[in-house]
Amino acid sequence: MFISQINAKIATQKIEIWLRAARVLIFDIQNVVVISWGATLVIDREYSVGALVAFLAYKLLYETRVTALIDNVFVIQNIRLQADRLSDIVLSKAEEATSEPARDIDGLSATLQCVGVSFQYSLFERNVIDGMTFRVEEGESVALIGPSGCGKSTIFNVILGIYQGARGRILVGGEDIQSLGMEAVRRMIGTVLQDDILFGGSIAENISGFDTEANQEWIVKCAEMANIAEEIGAMPMKYFTLVGDMGAVLSGGQKQRILLARALYKRPKILLLDEATSHLDVSNEKGVNRAIQSLKITRLIIAHRPETVLSADRIMLMKSGRIDSILTPAQATELLRSINNA
Repeated sequence: MFISQINAKIATQKIEIWLRAARVLIFDIQNVVVISWGATLVIDREYSVGALVAFLAYKLLYETRVTALIDNVFVIQNIRLQADRLSDIVLSKAEEATSEPARDIDGLSATLQCVGVSFQYSLFERNVIDGMTFRVEEGESVALIGPSGCGKSTIFNVILGIYQGARGRILVGGEDIQSLGMEAVRRMIGTVLQDDILFGGSIAENISGFDTEANQEWIVKCAEMANIAEEIGAMPMKYFTLVGDMGAVLSGGQKQRILLARALYKRPKILLLDEATSHLDVSNEKGVNRAIQSLKITRLIIAHRPETVLSADRIMLMKSGRIDSILTPAQATELLRSINNA
C-alpha cells in the first residue's frame, strides 16, 4: 500500500514536470516567432519600433495572466479532490447521543464474545470479517495473529463501534452491545490502536485524556504500569512536559507507552491492543508485557512480535476474516517467523 502511494506521487510529479516543460516550450517558441516576425515588419518599415515594444509589453502581461489562470485552474481541481475526500468525514452522520441515563457497568463481567460477525466496507466488496466467532473469558489474555489484510484491526473497530453496519452479535459482559450502548461499551474498553495519536498538551493531560479533575497519583501509577514513568521523571518538566501536536517531541516507543498509560487511566475492564509494542526495544517490550500480564483485566492483543504473542494465555490464528485455529506457542512462533520474513 505504501509503495503504491509513493509510486502514485512520483507519477503525479512526472506529469507536473512534463506539463511545465511543455508550457515553457510553447511560450518560448511563440516568443521567437513573434519577435522574428515583428523585427521583419520593422525592417520592412511596416511597423515602428515603439509599436513593437508596446506590443511585446502587452503580450508579456497577457502571458503572465494566462499562466496564472492555468495554474489556478489546477489548484482548484486539487482543492475539489481534497474536498471530495474530506466530504466522507464532514458529511457523515454523527453518532446519536442517547438521552437515557448512563448504564451501570460495574456489575458486568469482563467477557468479550463475537458470534457470527461479518463486515464489509461496501456492498460491492468482499467481507473483510466473515462469520467470525470467538470468546475471551474474564481476566484472560488472548493474542490474535494472522497475515496482513485478514481483518485483525477491522474487528477491533467493529467492536468499538467505529465501523457501523456489521452483522452478527458482539457481546460485552454477556450483553449485546446494541442494547448495552456504545457509550457504556467504550467506558468498559481501553484501547491502543495503530493510528492513535497524542494531542497538543502536557504528558499528564494526554494520559488523563484531558480530564478536568485528573488524579495525579493515578496518572503516575498508569505511567509506571506502561513502563514510561522513569523516562518521564528524567524530563525537565516531568509530567508537565509539552509533547507537541501528535507527540512530535517523543520517540515512537515513548508515544506508544503514553498511549498505553492513557488506555489504563480509565480503569477499563477489557483492553484491546493493536500492535501496541511494535516500536519498543526488547527490554521495554518485556517490561510492558510483564505489566500487562499483572493486570486483572481481559486482554485481546494483535501483535507480530513473538515476545508479545507468547505472553498471552491463548493464541488464535485469523485467516480470511475468521478464526482459523488455536495455536500452540511453537506453532505461533513458526508462523510469526514466516509472516515477518515474507
